[in-house]
Amino acid sequence: MTRGQKGCYVYATDPETREYFAAFARSQAATERLDASEEAETLDGLHLPIVTRDEAVPFERHVPVYDLSIAAGEFSEMQIADAEHWMELPDFMRASPDLFVSRVVGESMNRRIPNGAWCLFRANPGGTRQGKIVVVQHRAIEDPDHGGSFTVKLYQSEKIEEYGEFVNQRIVLKPQTNAFGYKDIVLEDELEDLKVIGEFLSVL
Repeated sequence: MTRGQKGCYVYATDPETREYFAAFARSQAATERLDASEEAETLDGLHLPIVTRDEAVPFERHVPVYDLSIAAGEFSEMQIADAEHWMELPDFMRASPDLFVSRVVGESMNRRIPNGAWCLFRANPGGTRQGKIVVVQHRAIEDPDHGGSFTVKLYQSEKIEEYGEFVNQRIVLKPQTNAFGYKDIVLEDELEDLKVIGEFLSVL
């Protein structure tokens, strides 16, 4: 039977049964309004077309909208691919499997990225990161804007030569801001644990 899926009118002659179904319908409507409100708040300021994971054409028309706060745990590309919301990129941008969208919160990069801006990132970028704005994760990081173990900063590294190879001796994550109270994040220990999650490409 498909009438329940298509929608149907239910009438009960028993008052208690009628009130039960009426209360259930009201609770469902309230839940839908709450879900819509929470989704609108979650994606506030993102004005490009948004679809669900089931509706998306992944990495052809749409790229995932990823909550960077999740990166406080173990980060993986599978987390990005399982994102609940997907965004359709503007016509002049080409979707690809290494792209994702996320929100940058705080004033530490306000010369390049306004507080609360939605930005396009390239996940796990290869090559040099020197002088690029990146999302990095490290256990020693405590970001001043949200307290997490990840941060969005300008990447600079100092290398030394060991056994014919250049290795990082010191990494400095620099804010780009006109706000007071932000300092460089300097990492000198356990640099092999530093993970570059993504490279900033543009504000959307």
